[in-house]
Amino acid sequence: MTVPDSNIKKRNDLMPAEHMDEIHRLNKEIEILKDEIESQKEELETRRDLAEKQRDEIITQKKELTDSIIYASQIQSSLIPGSELFKKSFSDYFILNKPKDIVSGDFFWISAKGNKTIVAVTDCTGHGVPGAFMSLLGIGLLNEIVNDLNIVQPNLILNNLRDKVIKSLAQSGTDEETMDGMDIALITLDRENFTLQFSGANNSLIKIRNNKLCETRGDRMPVGSYLIADKPFTNHEIEIEANDSLYLFSDGYKDQYGWRNNRKLKHSRFLEYLLSIQNVPMKAQKILLGNNLKNWMGDLEQIDDILVVGVQV
Repeated sequence: MTVPDSNIKKRNDLMPAEHMDEIHRLNKEIEILKDEIESQKEELETRRDLAEKQRDEIITQKKELTDSIIYASQIQSSLIPGSELFKKSFSDYFILNKPKDIVSGDFFWISAKGNKTIVAVTDCTGHGVPGAFMSLLGIGLLNEIVNDLNIVQPNLILNNLRDKVIKSLAQSGTDEETMDGMDIALITLDRENFTLQFSGANNSLIKIRNNKLCETRGDRMPVGSYLIADKPFTNHEIEIEANDSLYLFSDGYKDQYGWRNNRKLKHSRFLEYLLSIQNVPMKAQKILLGNNLKNWMGDLEQIDDILVVGVQV
């Protein structure tokens, strides 16, 4: 049953004055709260619009930066010799190259001088853009030393490379400066006389023949400013035979953490795996090494650039 408006008015007229004052006060507070809510809503909308604008700007900046790095990666790749020299110089080979970021501080390099083939695997300080800058420096200097100056003996190449890196980076050997430089494994294969020379800065050469592994360690010093930067690198003469497998690598593979125990794969486990896959061609070894790394890492982040080069004499 509907109560006539006249009856409601009569009831309001009969309400005590203090009740009417209270109702007016509450209505006024409600109006004030309503205005505050509207104001807060407008402020939230303004903040949301600003956040969306900033998000869009960040997305645009990230895309522009990524596009620039991708282009830099293409430039970096174009400076590294292609696969033709590997095909001409070795019966089989593979290159497992997995940058941590788009561009890499690890790089491989190859050149041919007469009947000699020179191959280097280099790990520059840092990764990403800083490492890539160092790699471009290393590529240019190796081209100058080997292709222009005709130096092919590995330890002499590293001695010259160290001098030029120190000069290029204006390194003085003081404690305050950054110790930028390179770790490298470098071989010179004489295809005519079937001899092999090796020199290394912190990195090794692995030779596997008839399922027997032999490791030749490089000197424990980098290419760059160091406490004993005037000490010559060692040149190793290594006896080789047809079908010998040779491996040059950076430390990224063996230093990768595993998802099962959060420990590094380590050098010994890496060598054991290399030895275990000797019954398959080099191209298949690359696939097996890649799968082994994936299984080891799981969903963990890659911590460094990874580069492994395998060649068969």
